[in-house]
Amino acid sequence: MNKENKSVVIFLIVIAILSLTNLLNIKIDGEVLKLSGISVIAGVVAFFVTRKTNKTKDEGLNIKTIFKDFKDHPKSIIYALLPFISVILCTIIANKFIPEFTNHLKDRINFATSTDLMRTILTMAVLTLGEEIAWRGFFQKQTSKKIHYILSIIVTSLLFALGHYSAGSFIIVAYDLLFVFIDSSLFGLVFKETDNAWCSWIPHFLADVLALFLI
Repeated sequence: MNKENKSVVIFLIVIAILSLTNLLNIKIDGEVLKLSGISVIAGVVAFFVTRKTNKTKDEGLNIKTIFKDFKDHPKSIIYALLPFISVILCTIIANKFIPEFTNHLKDRINFATSTDLMRTILTMAVLTLGEEIAWRGFFQKQTSKKIHYILSIIVTSLLFALGHYSAGSFIIVAYDLLFVFIDSSLFGLVFKETDNAWCSWIPHFLADVLALFLI
């Protein structure tokens, strides 16, 4: 492998390992140490460091072609709408059968309990963009060069979901991660169609905002 390809492999391994650290449930002074967030930072750095492995500089992240990418790939619009249905379905089922899920979700995304709504939404915008660049723009794109895109989406979404792990009862945690996996897979399909992390970011961000209002 050349230097660029070696860097890609190293970043992929580091990001995968970091995404699994929440499962260790390491505590410092009673607080759970969550290192999985660093996987996003590593992924963003990896995306820009390894751009030479792409055919063009804007491949995977081009804000200028968002509307064109959606227009040229109609299926991506359908995939982009499905996360909203997923969020609503997740909320309805939880309210009826797993009412404790809401508190679990609030604990997992504790910044969302801030009374400053605009600051919370801005934080979500930045975080979700970072996740899309890291997980779709880098991880999914690079792994899809080596394996079938469906398997790439599954692997990416599985690690993405595990990176959102927060300790709790098995049923609640499994329910939470299941819907994170489903939504991640849908974002992955949007990215696969458009090859643009900006396009997968839009439904990711808006679906998270919807979830924020629902909880």
